[in-house]
Amino acid sequence: MPTLVKTPSGTWKAVIRKTGFPTTIKTFRLKRDAEDWARRTEDEMVRGLFVQRAASERLTFESAIGR
Repeated sequence: MPTLVKTPSGTWKAVIRKTGFPTTIKTFRLKRDAEDWARRTEDEMVRGLFVQRAASERLTFESAIGR
């Protein structure tokens, strides 16, 4: 079950802690978006399709070209 937390800035943080997987956190502007992402991610974990995407989401175009 994901944990949804409203931050002081007004955004929503979804935190997923599942045994056997790394803690996964992502921030959203809308609560509905956080719920959808958390539900989708947990489903991927259960079905064995989960891929850690945090590093690739932080990669900028400039640093990719630099590589």
